[in-house]
Amino acid sequence: MYNLKRMKKLFAILTIFVFIAGIASTGAPKVAMAASNDNAASSVDVKKLTSDITDKDTKDAVLRLAAFGIINGMEDGKYHPGDVVTREQFAKILVTSLKMDNAAKAATGRSSFKDVEASRWSAGYISVAAGQGLIKGYPDGTFQPAKQVSYAEAITMLVRALSYRDSFLPGDWPGNYLAKAAEEEITKYVKFNDVSGGANRGDVAILVNNTLDANVVKVDTYEASGTKYYESDKTLLEDKLNITKYENTRIIANNRLDDSLDDNEVSVYFIKDTEDGKYESKDDADFEFIEGFNPETIMGEEVTIYLNDDDEIIYAEREYDDDAKFDYVEGDVAKSGKVDKVSLVKFDDDYEFDDNAVVYVTQGGETTKVTPEDEESGFFNGMVGKVVMKNDKIVFADFMDVTEEIDNWMIVKDNEDGIISGISMDDDSMELDLTEDGNYDGVIILDLEGNILSVDDIEKDNLLYVAKADIDGDDYAIVRVVTNNILEGTLEKVKNDRITIDDKEIKFTKVGSDIRASYSIDDGDTITIFDFDNDPDVQADMEDADNQTIKAYTDAVGRISYFVTEAEAVSGYKYGIVTRIYTDSDKLKIYTVTENGEGDEITYAVEDSDNIEFGIPVDKYGIETSDKATQPIEPGSVVKFKLNKDGEIAEDEIYVFPKPSSPDGTNAWVLTKDFGKDSITAKYNKSGSAESFSVDSSTVIIDAKYLEEAAGSTKLDAKGNFESVDDNFSVIDWEDIAEDDIDTSPFYVFLDDNGVDVKAIVFFGDGVSDAAEDEEAIYVIDKWYKGGDLYAKIQRYGEDVEDIVVDSGSESGFKDERPYIAKVQADGELEVVSGTDFAAYYGIITDKDSSTITVEVYGSGEKTFRINSSTLVYEEDTKKSTSNLHEDDAVYVIVEDGVNARVIERLIDDEKQKVLNNQSPY
Repeated sequence: MYNLKRMKKLFAILTIFVFIAGIASTGAPKVAMAASNDNAASSVDVKKLTSDITDKDTKDAVLRLAAFGIINGMEDGKYHPGDVVTREQFAKILVTSLKMDNAAKAATGRSSFKDVEASRWSAGYISVAAGQGLIKGYPDGTFQPAKQVSYAEAITMLVRALSYRDSFLPGDWPGNYLAKAAEEEITKYVKFNDVSGGANRGDVAILVNNTLDANVVKVDTYEASGTKYYESDKTLLEDKLNITKYENTRIIANNRLDDSLDDNEVSVYFIKDTEDGKYESKDDADFEFIEGFNPETIMGEEVTIYLNDDDEIIYAEREYDDDAKFDYVEGDVAKSGKVDKVSLVKFDDDYEFDDNAVVYVTQGGETTKVTPEDEESGFFNGMVGKVVMKNDKIVFADFMDVTEEIDNWMIVKDNEDGIISGISMDDDSMELDLTEDGNYDGVIILDLEGNILSVDDIEKDNLLYVAKADIDGDDYAIVRVVTNNILEGTLEKVKNDRITIDDKEIKFTKVGSDIRASYSIDDGDTITIFDFDNDPDVQADMEDADNQTIKAYTDAVGRISYFVTEAEAVSGYKYGIVTRIYTDSDKLKIYTVTENGEGDEITYAVEDSDNIEFGIPVDKYGIETSDKATQPIEPGSVVKFKLNKDGEIAEDEIYVFPKPSSPDGTNAWVLTKDFGKDSITAKYNKSGSAESFSVDSSTVIIDAKYLEEAAGSTKLDAKGNFESVDDNFSVIDWEDIAEDDIDTSPFYVFLDDNGVDVKAIVFFGDGVSDAAEDEEAIYVIDKWYKGGDLYAKIQRYGEDVEDIVVDSGSESGFKDERPYIAKVQADGELEVVSGTDFAAYYGIITDKDSSTITVEVYGSGEKTFRINSSTLVYEEDTKKSTSNLHEDDAVYVIVEDGVNARVIERLIDDEKQKVLNNQSPY
C-alpha cells in the first residue's frame, strides 16, 4: 500500500524541483541531488554552488531551495545566476505543477506548433499546456520553445502555482498578475526594469523562494457568476511540501557540546511562543536532523528552523537579528572576585552575559556548560570561540582553552597524511598527530564559520587552535582552522603592541603575560616571544628587521600571532665565498645566493672594520669554536654571515673556513658514496668513520669548481683578489643532483644546530656540476644579449621552447638557427659539447619513408637514421615536421646512439649549397 501522505509530499517537491531543474539547460531537465549547505542537508558542494553569486538575497534563496532538495548547480557545480530560462522549460514547470505529467507523457509524439518537433523532449508538456489554455503560441503558428521566458510570464506562472486564475484577478495582463505578486511579496528583492525581458536564474530563485512563503488560494463555491475563492492560511511550503517552520529559535547544542545528545540531534531554544502553540518562550527541545545538515555554522544564532513531516530539521535560516563572531577573551571585569564582564577582542569592548545565556567551555579534556557569574575572575582569559551577541549582551558562547594541547596557536608548515608539523608560540618544531591511529580517538575540524573540514583540508600557513574533549567516552581533538591569514609587506613601524606593514597598522596577539605573539628574523631558525618593552634583544631585532620584507600570520581576530622575514635565501644567515677584499673601504665582495636564487658576486660593507681581516672560526661542521674573530679572511675563504638592517655584514657575524689548499679534500669533507635522495655521506680529511647529513631543497649548494685553483696565484690579481669567478662558481638545486653518481668531491658544510640538517654546502675540487649534466640534442632558434649574458631561445628534444643563458665558455662561435649537441649545466646555463652519445652529420637525403631517412653523409657514405613524431625539424627559425623532409633535401642531423635522429635542420640557400659542395653548412 502506498503512503499517500508521502506521495503527495514527493509530488510537491518534484513540482517545484522541476521549476528550477528545468532552467539548468535547454535540454530535458535532469534529476538533481539536494544541494549541500553549511546549515542544510545535501550532497552538493554548496560553496561551489554559491561561489558565483554576489547578491545576498540570491544566495539566501539558492541556499534555502538547495536545502529543500529543489536545486543544484550547472555542470561545473556553480549556479550561474545570470543565465536565462526558456519557454519550454516553463511549459514543463506548469504541467508538472498541475499534476498533468501523465497527460504530458501520453501527448508525447504530438505537436500543435510547427516549430516544435514531435520528438522534442518538451513536446508533450507544450501540447498539454497549450490544450489547457495555460500557454499560448504566436500568431504565425510557432511556439518558439527556446525563447527566453519573460519576467511577466515567470511571475504569472508562479502566481498561478498558488491556484490563482485569470478570472480571479481583475485588470489586464500582465499588470493584474504583477500586482498580485507584489501583494504576496513574490517579487520582493527582485529588481527588473522591463517585464518583457528574459528572467535569469538568480531572479527566478528569489521568485520561487518567495512563492514558497505565500499563501495558497482555495475554491470556496462555484456560482453562476463565477468561481468564488478565498486565501487560505497555509503557505505553499506547508500546503504542498508539508514543511513546518519555527521562527525565533536558537540551536544551542549538538553532540560535540553535549554528548547526551545523539550525533544526529540538536537542542533548540525557543525565544518566543510558536504560532502553533507547541512551544513557549524559553522552552528548549531536542530535534533530530537529516543526514548532511550541519548545525555548526549557525550554532547559537537566531534562526528559523524547517522541519519535515517527521519533525526532523532539514534547514536552519539565519534571521540576522543578532551578531556572531569568532573571538577571544583578553581579560575580564570582576565583581566580588567573580566574572562580571569579559573583554572581547573582535567585538572590541567589555560585555556582560544575558540572564539566559548559554555558555560552553572545552577545558581539561571535557566540554561543560558553565554559569559565567559563578566563575573566578580570569577564568575565560585567553579562551577562543564563537560568541553571539544581542542587545549588547552575550547570549551564546562556545569557548575552548587552547593552552593545553598546543601552546595557544600553531602555524602549519606541513601536513604529512595527518601528521601536522609547524611552530607555536615558542616552539619551532611542534607536531600534532591527527591520524586515525594517532593521539585521539576522533577529530572534529571546523573553520571559523563552522564549516566541516577534513584533516587533508589543513594546509601550509593555516593557524590552528586545538582543544581536547571527551565525547561519548572517546577523546576528540577539536580543531578550529584559520585560513587566508597571511600578510606580506615591508615592516615600517614597531610599537610595543603593534607593527605597521605597508602603512597598515596591525596589533599583536596578546593576553596578559601568557599568550603573546612571536617572531623570527632568521627564517624560523629562532623563535622569540615579542616582548618589546622588557627585552632589549627584541628591540635590537626589530631595529635589524626595520624596512625588511616580512610575512605575518594573523589569528582568528586578525591580530598578528607570528611574523618572519620573508625570503629564506636572503634573510637570516647567508653563505658564500670571499672573492675580493677592499681594505681601503671596509668592504668584502662575496659570491653568494641572490634574492632570485641565483649566484652572483655582491659587495658588502662591514659594520666592524676588524671583520675585514678576521672572522669567527668554525669547526668541521661549520659551527663556531670561539666568540672571538681570529680566523683570517682572504680570497677563497668560505663564509657564513648575517646582515644588519643597513645591509652591512653585522659585527662578528661572519664565520670563516680557511680557504682550501688542495683539491684532494685535505681538511675538508670528501664524499664516500653517491648522493642519496635526501642525504650525503662523507668522511672528514679522508679518514675516520663516514657521517651522513640530511639535505633538502632548502639547502644552499654552491659549486665552487676549481676553487683552490682560483685562489691560487694564477687566478688572482696583484692585490691577491679574484679576477673572475663566472666560469668557476655556480648555485645548484639539490633536486638536480640528488641520487647522482659522484665518486669523490671535497666540500665544506654548515650544519643546523641539530647537527644533522645541512644549511649550506660548498663543493670544490672537480665540483659536482657534471652530476646534473646530460648530453642533449637541441635547436637554437634565436639568440640575444641581456645584462651582459648571452641568451638563446632553444628547443630540446622532447621539451618545449625555452629561453636559456649560454655558458660563457660556449659563447665563441655560437650561432642561432642551427642544431647543437649541448648540456644544461647544474647552474642552468647551456654548454655546447662535442658529444659522446650524440653525433652530428650533414648530407643529402637519398631515401625516406615514414620511420627512416637515408642520408648521403659527407665523408661517410650512406647512413640510415630512425625518425618519429617527436623528432625536431626546423628550417631556419620555423618549426617543421618530418613530413616536410624530402629526397634531395640537404640536412644537418643530430643523432643519438648512432641511429636515432633527434634534431634535424632542413638546409636552404647558402647552407644547402655548401653541403652540395661537400662543405660544412656552418
